Amino acid sequence: MKTLIQELINQYDLNVKKYIYNRGNYYITTFEEQYILRKVNMPEEQIWFISEAINYLRDNGFDKISKLHLTKKKLPYSMTKGQMYILQTYKDGQELDFKEIEDGKEVIRLLANFHKVGIDFKTKYRKSESVEIKDIYENFIKRSKESLTIKKNIVNISQKTPFEVMFLKDYKIYNELQQMAISCIDPQISKEVTKQARVRKTLVHSDYNYHSVTKIGDEYYILGIDNCTYNLQILDLSNILTKIMQKNKWDITLLETLINIYEEIRPIQPQERAILKSVLIFPGKYSGICNKFLQSKRRNNYTMFEVKWTNMLEYQEEQIKAAKYILNEL
Repeated sequence: MKTLIQELINQYDLNVKKYIYNRGNYYITTFEEQYILRKVNMPEEQIWFISEAINYLRDNGFDKISKLHLTKKKLPYSMTKGQMYILQTYKDGQELDFKEIEDGKEVIRLLANFHKVGIDFKTKYRKSESVEIKDIYENFIKRSKESLTIKKNIVNISQKTPFEVMFLKDYKIYNELQQMAISCIDPQISKEVTKQARVRKTLVHSDYNYHSVTKIGDEYYILGIDNCTYNLQILDLSNILTKIMQKNKWDITLLETLINIYEEIRPIQPQERAILKSVLIFPGKYSGICNKFLQSKRRNNYTMFEVKWTNMLEYQEEQIKAAKYILNEL
C-alpha cells in the first residue's frame, strides 16, 4: 500500500485513523468522517471555479454533491511536488447501470435539479462572456463535412480495409441522420440559445454519465463536477439521454418518460427543444468515429474503428425509427 504523503495531510485539519490507496486516490477514515483525497490534473482556476460552484449549488438547495474541504490556508486544494489534490467527503456507493430503468430515471431527475439551481452563478474566476460555447448548428455542419471527406478518400482506395468496406456500406444512412438533425435547427435560434446561456450564466456538468453518479442507499449523488463550466444545459441533457438510449435500443417510450421527468423539475424552452431534437437525432457516435478516422495516420490499425462501428450497427434500425419519431413528434 502506498504511504500516505504526510505533507498532504499536514495541510488539512484531519486526524487520520486509517487509509487505503487506490488508483491515485487516498480513501481516508478519520474518527469523525470518511474522505477521498483525489489527485486532479486541472488548472488552479478550474479548482476554484468548481469549489465555488459546489458551494453555490449547496447554498441554493442542491446538496447531492460533496463540497471541497479547504486546507488550513483556506485553499480548495493541497499540493505536493507540483501535484494537486482535492479533499471531499466520501461514502461507499453502488455503480449505476443505464439498462436499469430506475437508475436512468433518477440520473435524469438528479441532473434536472442540478440544472434548476445552476443558473446565475457568478465568480471572479471566470466570466461567462469569455467561455467558448460552440454554436450547435455550425458544429454539426462542420462534422457532416468530415463524413463526406472520408467517403471521398475511401472510394478511390483499391485495397480497402474491413472498416472502409463497412463504412461505404452504411455511411449514407448516417449522413441522412446528420442532415435530418441539421434541419431541426434554425441558425439564428442556435445563436440565440448560446447567447442566453451566457446571459443566464447556466452551469453544466460537461461529463455526465454513469461514472459521474453513485447510489448510496436510496439516494443518488453526483461524484464530482471536474469539467463544470458555463454552457447550454440542454447539451448535458441530450448527451445523457443519448447514452441511456444507446443502452436501451432507442426505446422511445423510455425517452419520453425521461424527458417528462426532467421537465417536471426544469422546464425546457421551445428554442432549447429544437436543440434537444437536433442533438438526439444527430449520430454522435458515427461522427466521432469519422473525426478520429480522419486524424488516424495508420491504415493498419483500424481494429478499434471496426469494433465501434459494429457496436453502433447493433441499434441502427431502432435509432432510425427513433430519429423519425423525434423529428415529427417530440
